[in-house]
Formats: sequence, structure tokens, C-alpha cells
Amino acid sequence: MKVSERQAEEIARLARLEFSSEEMKDFISGFEEMIAFCDGMGGDLQAETHRPAKELDCLREDAVQNSLPADKLLSGAKSDNGFFVVKRVVK
Repeated sequence: MKVSERQAEEIARLARLEFSSEEMKDFISGFEEMIAFCDGMGGDLQAETHRPAKELDCLREDAVQNSLPADKLLSGAKSDNGFFVVKRVVK
């Protein structure tokens, strides 16, 4: 699929990107390559990610399995009251 400069400018605007004229040519070229790659995958990508329920019958049943004990998981990490201690990232 051919991407026009106007389309590329709109994509760049929406992504809040600024390009020089030379960078815009590279951006358009790279964007066209990505589109060609996706087109080459064949089929309908949405159909591949949204399968009808009848096709899910072949999947295994959910089953509860034993996991590692908490003390073993926390043995190599800073912990407090059974929880991992991490740096605060939200004020």
C-alpha cells in the first residue's frame, strides 16, 4: 500500500512526532514496509485473534496446580509481611 505524504504527516501529528523532509521520506518508506509485511502475513488478522467458542473446545481444562511456597519465592528478595518491597513510583 502506498502511503501519501499527507497521510504520513497526519500519522506523525497524531503521534506528536516531528520530521525533517528527509526523515519524512524515511518514515514513509519504513511505514510502507511495515504495511507490506502485514499484508504478506495473509489472512485476516482479526480472525486470527478472535476465535469462535467452538474452536476453543480443544484447549485443556483449567486446573489448580501447586506453586512455590511464599517463603521460597521471597527468600532472594526484599520482603515485608509476605510481600515484595519495591521502590515507590507513584506519589
